[in-house]
Amino acid sequence: MASPNGPRTPTSTSTSAGHEAASPQDNLRDLGAEAFAAVAEAAERGELLDTGRFAELLLRAGRLDGPALLFDAWFGEAIDTRTLAAHVGSVWSMAEYPDAALDRPAWRELFAKAGFTADGRPATRPAGPVELWRGSVPERRADWSWTTRRAVAEGYATGTGARRSTTGRLYRTVAPPSAPLAHNTRRGEGEYVLNTDGLTIAEVPLTP
Repeated sequence: MASPNGPRTPTSTSTSAGHEAASPQDNLRDLGAEAFAAVAEAAERGELLDTGRFAELLLRAGRLDGPALLFDAWFGEAIDTRTLAAHVGSVWSMAEYPDAALDRPAWRELFAKAGFTADGRPATRPAGPVELWRGSVPERRADWSWTTRRAVAEGYATGTGARRSTTGRLYRTVAPPSAPLAHNTRRGEGEYVLNTDGLTIAEVPLTP
C-alpha cells in the first residue's frame, strides 16, 4: 500500500558554515528528517524499532507528521504489532487532522492490526453499545473522533474546542462494541476512535 501523498521524507534545512544559523523551525524540520531516515534505515536492514525507540522518533517527527511516520514504520516492517498498538491511538489523537494525513483504508488497517487499545494498551472492547457524541461541521459528521462526553462535543460544535467560528453541529450515535477502534483518555476528552461505517448519526440540539 502506498502512502496517500507518497513517501514522507521532510527535507533537511541545516546550514553550512558562512550561512545564517538555522531557525528553530529549520531545526525541527531537521529532527523530522532524521526520524524518517531512521525508520527507512531500520526497514532496509530488516531491524525492528522497539516501543521506546519509536516513541523518541515520533517526538522528533512532531505530531503532524506522526501518522506518516507510523505508516512508514508499519508498512516498512520496522515495528511490530506491540509497538503499533502502543502508539496508533495516541498518534491519531495528537494529529491535527489525522484523516487528512492518511486515508481511511490505511488507518483501518493500522487499527485492525493493532487490535482494540485503551491509552496504548490492549484492552477489552465495550461490553455493550456506547453512546457517543461529536461536534463538527456537517460535512465531517461521520469522521472518526468521538467522545463519551457531550460537553466536550458541544465545545467542538460551538468553536470553543476547535479553533474556528461557530459553524458546527452536535451529533449523537450509539455504537455497537465492534465499532470502536481505540479509546484515548489522556487528553481528558474521553475520545473513541470510531469506525462510523453503517452507523446512524443523528443531529441533536445544542444545550441552550
